[in-house]
Amino acid sequence: MACTKGSRGWGHIRRLPSGRFQASYVHELVRHNAPVTYSTRPRAEGWLADERKLIELDTWTPPARRAAARSARVISLADYAVQWVKDRPVKARTRLMYESLLTHHIKDSIGKLPIDHVTADRVRSWYSSLGTEHTRRNSHCYGLLHAVMATAVKDGLVQVNPCQIERVMNPVRKREPVILTVSEVAALADAVPERLKVAILISAWCGVRWGELIELRRKDIDVDSEVLFVGRGATHRGECRIDTPKSGKPRAVVIPPHIRTELKHHLDVFAAKGKEGLVFPPQRGGCHLNDKVFRDAIAKPLKDIGRETPRIHDLRHFAGTQIARVGNLAESMARLGHSTVRASLIYQSVVSGRDAEIAAALSELAKVNAKDEPS
Repeated sequence: MACTKGSRGWGHIRRLPSGRFQASYVHELVRHNAPVTYSTRPRAEGWLADERKLIELDTWTPPARRAAARSARVISLADYAVQWVKDRPVKARTRLMYESLLTHHIKDSIGKLPIDHVTADRVRSWYSSLGTEHTRRNSHCYGLLHAVMATAVKDGLVQVNPCQIERVMNPVRKREPVILTVSEVAALADAVPERLKVAILISAWCGVRWGELIELRRKDIDVDSEVLFVGRGATHRGECRIDTPKSGKPRAVVIPPHIRTELKHHLDVFAAKGKEGLVFPPQRGGCHLNDKVFRDAIAKPLKDIGRETPRIHDLRHFAGTQIARVGNLAESMARLGHSTVRASLIYQSVVSGRDAEIAAALSELAKVNAKDEPS
């Protein structure tokens, strides 16, 4: 069969309008082009000969990947990671966290290496250098590096992801949440300044996050104080930012009837005016209620009931365990605004007293069956 113009025994060479020669070939059903053009045909033929030799020796990789790997030798991990963070479609607070991790724990250590010199043993050494005191921070650092290197693999800069340490992205937490009892939540709500009482109740019984709580506005509560609409959250790292909730999706939360009267009173007395008025306005300036003000307000009441260690977020843990007592997994996820099953499963599996309730129910079942059995 006659060859088309530019074809040869193997591969293809064509002369460009510029007078230079472009070489290419088809392998594994994909056409691969030489990374550069050549001033003479023999040089283009030489490149094709080298490529065919690699195929015959079974050491071939796509030429584009090899070209990217060569250029990667002058790209440091830190430079690549900085651009990676800029390109991520993440919330402002997450971006700030990434930037902080890069600056303090990656840039001046493993980040100085060319990206194709980041090997599994170097990753292990770097991770070991982080120490063992801050396991959660170390987990975030490793997770960031793992994600950056996964993208580098897709970009053809490295062959495999060198982050191969097992189980470090889900460390055992050093501090378990402190779950208050129902009576302790009531006592805490009664003991704080009256303007913060409903903040305790909404946090504990509706499970809103702190950033969602302080951004609640009158327009987010229906006229009968029966439904709470959670569509925004506030963060204050560096500056005040308003964004969607952590899950990225708004949600409606039905307010338990036993706290609706308190909420109505709070709206009448303490909330800012107008539909855009904050439900929990700051007393002394600022765009939102300050978390330190809240922590200081609950410190003494917690001490008085013998519970000095709970944090603000532990009120959300209380909500999670109470919901798990009466709702299924899907209902828990919807009410708490969880985007993954894993978070809600924690509450489903560790509900305080739930195992005892199951055991008691089994005993009741045994009694009923025993009565029905023939003697």
